[in-house]
Amino acid sequence: MNISVSNIIWKKGKESLPSFFSALSGHGINGVELALNCFFEEPVDASLNELEWLKKLLDHHHLELVSLHSLTYTRPDLELFLSKKTSGELTDYLCRYIDIANTLCCKNIVFGSPKSRETYGKGNNELNDIFIDMLFKINSSNDSINFNIEPLPVEYCKYLNTFMEGVELIKSYEFNNIFIQLDVRSVIESNENIIDIFNNFKYIKHVHTGNPGLKIPGRPYEKIHNLVASNLNSYKYNGYITAEVVLGSRIYAYNYLDKTIESMRGFYE
Repeated sequence: MNISVSNIIWKKGKESLPSFFSALSGHGINGVELALNCFFEEPVDASLNELEWLKKLLDHHHLELVSLHSLTYTRPDLELFLSKKTSGELTDYLCRYIDIANTLCCKNIVFGSPKSRETYGKGNNELNDIFIDMLFKINSSNDSINFNIEPLPVEYCKYLNTFMEGVELIKSYEFNNIFIQLDVRSVIESNENIIDIFNNFKYIKHVHTGNPGLKIPGRPYEKIHNLVASNLNSYKYNGYITAEVVLGSRIYAYNYLDKTIESMRGFYE
């Protein structure tokens, strides 16, 4: 498998992106995952010139853009279950992200967005029907980008909290491009069964890792990280595993990136 790192570990702003890419290249990392909101005020409104600037910067540093995440950070008003109107607007917004991914030659987007999953007291069957309807629309408008649903622990939202809940949701449908994100932090926080997850390996196209709190993978969860890595190798996973690690306000970015990459290589490379 291959290692990538999300830019949430770095300082925000377009002016900071070249130094991040340079630091990754200096470590021999050839993959990067991006939260576009860290340097575009509204990502879906980014101009073609801005996207071309980003593509050239990636090429200059020999980096593959492996995924886009943090999709609705700039639009917390786009809620899935509030009304048909907001659900439709969210769907349209995500389709615009798929267009961006195509422009940037990026194969994955990750849909976490806990604020969009407020349930408003609706029953699970109704929630599932609404979400499946959105997935059909996304699947039908997309023939090349993997749409990865990210399970989120119950403290962040009340819908789709585990990998297996995601599998149960989509397994009866013939989607071409809808998958379930394997998120090691979520596995830890929700105490998920790793054997069950890998029995459903066909739903995994992209992987995030980190400790709870979006911290560097490691103590006291070494056993889980090693078990996930062992299974990924056994199943011959050949995609990327992204370090989803956030930079603290008083932390020196270069040192933190050094420690993150060292940990990632210890567990996953």
